[in-house]
Amino acid sequence: MSKLTRTLALLASIAVVSTAFAACGQKTESTPTPATNNTSSQAAPEEGGNEEGGNEEGGNEESGNEEGGNEESGNEEGGEGGSTTLEAGAVNLPDTDDTLTVVCWTDADLQNMFDVYKDYSSANVVYQNCGDNGSAASTQYATYLNSGDDVDLFVAEAGWILNYINDDSMSAPLSDLGITADDYKDAYQYTVEIGTDNNGVLKAASWQAAAGGYAYNTTLAEQYLGVTSADDMQAKIADWDKFAATAEELKTASDGAVTMTATIGGLWQAFSTAKNAAWVKDGAIQTDVAKEFTDMVKGYVDNGYVNPNVEQWTTDWTNVGLQGETLGYFYSTWCLGEGAQLEQNGGTDGNWNIVIGPQEFFWGGSWLCVSPNCNTASEASKFVKAFTTDASIMEAYALYSGDFTNNKVAMDKIVADGSNSNPLLGGQDQFAVLSDVAAGIKMSDSITKYDQGLKDTFLDTLKKNISSDTDTIISTFTTQALADNPDLTA
Repeated sequence: MSKLTRTLALLASIAVVSTAFAACGQKTESTPTPATNNTSSQAAPEEGGNEEGGNEEGGNEESGNEEGGNEESGNEEGGEGGSTTLEAGAVNLPDTDDTLTVVCWTDADLQNMFDVYKDYSSANVVYQNCGDNGSAASTQYATYLNSGDDVDLFVAEAGWILNYINDDSMSAPLSDLGITADDYKDAYQYTVEIGTDNNGVLKAASWQAAAGGYAYNTTLAEQYLGVTSADDMQAKIADWDKFAATAEELKTASDGAVTMTATIGGLWQAFSTAKNAAWVKDGAIQTDVAKEFTDMVKGYVDNGYVNPNVEQWTTDWTNVGLQGETLGYFYSTWCLGEGAQLEQNGGTDGNWNIVIGPQEFFWGGSWLCVSPNCNTASEASKFVKAFTTDASIMEAYALYSGDFTNNKVAMDKIVADGSNSNPLLGGQDQFAVLSDVAAGIKMSDSITKYDQGLKDTFLDTLKKNISSDTDTIISTFTTQALADNPDLTA
């Protein structure tokens, strides 16, 4: 039976209301691998193939080819599991096209959405690639949006969303799709604040709350630290002092063969985002958090707790997990599903767990924005409402994708029902760990339109000059940042 079919049937049987249905795969967002140029919700296979063939649930044992492929589609057994009827809002944009085109730099999330959406809509929904990662998309979007090519919705990242929602030539209000802030009473509030422009206009809506945690190899943890449960692991890394002490213990026990975490970049995400401190304030670059982190990470490098030569999103980054050369990674929710970072980095044996780690943090996030050139407005309205406001559909998407959706009702229900079990985490429910993290995310006060560039410049400077003292590293970063952003001051 297909993943989609199995979980539609499961939710139909356990739901407390008739609208609760779902699908149970585990995929996720923000993989750095470029996606194909154009994927259609009509053409995509519902099981098997690269989209859902999946190591997570047995690979060939449960592939679509073995159990009938399209004969067991989600619609066949799951259609009656949910009764949600999608309705468009009072749209102010045209309906002159019958294809809903969604632009992004990867279809990893969108393909999951398209799969779930088939149970509610027969619309032709397609994905259009623009850029090979989020950072590249931040500059390439403008060219695409001005090209005259079809675009109804586009996806923006937290690090650069402000550049687009504060430009009316690039984004239209969600009210043009009949969607308002009142529709987001069950969302995590920071997502609504980030999607609101400088004039108080809601311009974007997120389907996810990007809560993060520390994922660790349970085999290595038991071998070198004597840790046999997630609670024990959390106790050993409950703050940064304990994290460093455990890193030293690991170093000694493994004779330096295993680092505590894979990359400086992952450490930065976990350390910096919980600070909720802006890179820029009143036009001046802020470096207090960068200085504090530099002091900490230089000690980690000197003591062998992290290898500064391992770059995020590279083969080396993948291999240190596959080869047992690191105990763990700092991951966001979108790293934990089938085909995403956990699986790529060694999670296929199910001998990984996730805990909160030294502090609660988040990593990224994605928002759906409306193009002023949208010409499929009614379907765009239905799609945005489905994945950012409808609790039953968002529950289905969470169980199908492994992503933590931006709806407290949906996520609380999944945790209470015990309906999520992640094979990559040995059956652990990552949502139970990340739900408290998501509730505490504070992001809106700290983001600026400069964030992506300043973060990239800082990390690049830090890694290239890791043997220098902290003051030199910060000075070098500031000099480059001012050269790149002449409108800022130090």
